[in-house]
Amino acid sequence: MIRYLHGELVSVDDGAAIIDVGGVGYEVMVPPPVADQLLARGIGSQVKVHTYHCERGGAAGGGTPMLVGFATELERRFFEELLDVPQLGPVGACKALTLPIGTIARAITLGDGPTLQKLPGVGKQRARDMISKLQERMGPYLEEDMAPVERPPMDELTAQAVAVLTQIGLSEPDARERVKAVREAQPDLDEADEIVRAVFRRK
Repeated sequence: MIRYLHGELVSVDDGAAIIDVGGVGYEVMVPPPVADQLLARGIGSQVKVHTYHCERGGAAGGGTPMLVGFATELERRFFEELLDVPQLGPVGACKALTLPIGTIARAITLGDGPTLQKLPGVGKQRARDMISKLQERMGPYLEEDMAPVERPPMDELTAQAVAVLTQIGLSEPDARERVKAVREAQPDLDEADEIVRAVFRRK
């Protein structure tokens, strides 16, 4: 397992960097912010990237070996968390890291689907998957200078509808999002069971 590379930056192009380590050129796929950081250091400079070794495409053991590089060990660990999101994969996870990991972690913790959908390759369903899979694991990645995360309070009617939806299998963030959409579209609904029925009528 290659955990990091320290060598001369040869090039940065199309989401990948070439780093010369003792005369061997390693190609490393990097997220856009890391590519920008490397370019700022300058071609020919000495750089260090923390790496994750994986395979691109194909069945297990049959894909193309690849390295993904990060500026810090914490970023690398966050990338590994993203690999647990269904069907995201290492390439998708790397390309999605266009915002600081603290910002992404906070959005996941808050169930903030719209912010997550700003990431490349992340649509509504994938944002939901990220929240349901990772929401309770984001503590180490939240930015230290941010206030503790608090979920927005719910009024009694919303809380009742969310409670029903979570009892039948929806995650709390998903239930909150669906109830909010229904209440915005049909503000006249004043019973929790009516809201729940409206949730399932929506496509």
